[in-house]
Amino acid sequence: MDDVELGRFPAQRERPEPVKFAWPIMLLPELFATPRHLGLVLGYLASIGWEVFVPDLRAALGKGSTPPLERLRFNDLTALAGEALGGIGRDAVVLGHGVGGLVALKLSEHPRAKAGIAYAPLAPGFRTPLVSGTANRLAMLRGRPIKPPRGRILFELIADSDPFARDGLIDAMVPDSGAIAADVMTGKLEFAAPDKAAPRLVVAGDSDIFAPLPQTTKFADSLGAKLATIAGRGHWLIGGRALERAINETQRFLVRALGQDLLLLYPEEWKNDPRD
Repeated sequence: MDDVELGRFPAQRERPEPVKFAWPIMLLPELFATPRHLGLVLGYLASIGWEVFVPDLRAALGKGSTPPLERLRFNDLTALAGEALGGIGRDAVVLGHGVGGLVALKLSEHPRAKAGIAYAPLAPGFRTPLVSGTANRLAMLRGRPIKPPRGRILFELIADSDPFARDGLIDAMVPDSGAIAADVMTGKLEFAAPDKAAPRLVVAGDSDIFAPLPQTTKFADSLGAKLATIAGRGHWLIGGRALERAINETQRFLVRALGQDLLLLYPEEWKNDPRD
């Protein structure tokens, strides 16, 4: 793994040998999460031949014209992610989890995006339990950062993660922008029509209390996005048993959506795999 710079953002890059796909993937995290929480996704994708970038967008907060965390809105986060995408210097697939998934879907409108993929995206207009609690409600009203969930809500969030990783995942969680959460919950997000964006995929667990399947299905339909549902899984699709299934859905979608251009670097035997 290399430490690289995507413009003004530090980033992790994993470049396997050989690279088997024509474009890299850029990963974006959920609320309260950091690049560390995407480590298993990065490793899995690299193991099957993807070059992967994970930018640290927080490194730019409060610098120059970039708002500090407490004033960061969804459109600001999208602009930062778009800047990082441009910093790769070539086209890429954007994949995000939760709010990061919403940003990935929005970036499907970016000229450098080949596809936008969202794992368990928070459904615009739904008051997700992820930011519940009196303290967080007051923080949002006062324009202050919100804190990661605790207790039962925290357990529900990481229930599908690998048991050995749970303590580390909890310790790595950080405060986040209440303004972004408010934008999502009030539905103040705009997405381009399907014909003005790259292909979109939404992967959802059917037991996700943070982004329930009915709301997620309606949202995916509004975007013209393909929806893939993972039975018996909740919000944490970036680890545990759900991860392999989510990546399998991603692979199938990208092969079908991008076709031979993606497959130029595939091993010959994969081109004829009937599963794809």
